[in-house]
Amino acid sequence: MTTPEPFQRARRPEQKEERRQHLLDTARTALHGGMEVSELGLNELARQAQMTKSNVYRYFENREALLLALLEEESAQWSVELGARLAAAKPVTPEQIARDFAGSSAARPLMCRLFSILPSIIERNVSPERLTQFKRHSLALIAGAAEQLHQAAPVLPFTAYVEFMRQAIALMIGLWPLASPAEALAGVLELPDLQPLRYDFEADFGTGLLLLLRGLETRAAG
Repeated sequence: MTTPEPFQRARRPEQKEERRQHLLDTARTALHGGMEVSELGLNELARQAQMTKSNVYRYFENREALLLALLEEESAQWSVELGARLAAAKPVTPEQIARDFAGSSAARPLMCRLFSILPSIIERNVSPERLTQFKRHSLALIAGAAEQLHQAAPVLPFTAYVEFMRQAIALMIGLWPLASPAEALAGVLELPDLQPLRYDFEADFGTGLLLLLRGLETRAAG
């Protein structure tokens, strides 16, 4: 994709979408490169994207609105990847669902990272209009993934997979920061007596998802 010229204002819809996507790609590259979310202000984004801050504001009201858009993209791509994994699995057992769900999530660390700060940081500083739009996107994501799961393994009803998705996201939000400790804490957790407090995101997420599925199976059977 061609980098926009500095200070050049996009006027046609396709130009505006190109500028918007360029900002998202720039932010994604910075965050994948190790930048902390707190460091990614719109001034820094504008500098890296070779755009003025006023132009950045034409696309995102603030940093949190940008992060919401990134999370929407990341989660949509995750849903496609989960569907591909499920389609390749025969048969699709609860164990397979847990492995594919955990594996496809671990393969998207930026998505997990953004979900982990969604309720405490991102959602606290965006407009009600943008929040409404995002929550409707989240409902569509949950419903779409639940439908994929139901088609792959109809042993549970669609409504059970909707509940599974709701609880899985909550589990991801809590587990990701536990499995990604700061450097000082990571060193402390290397002590032999403290190793039981260490978390491996993919392995522990998969375990939690399987327990959730088993519980939903028991409830459905009752």
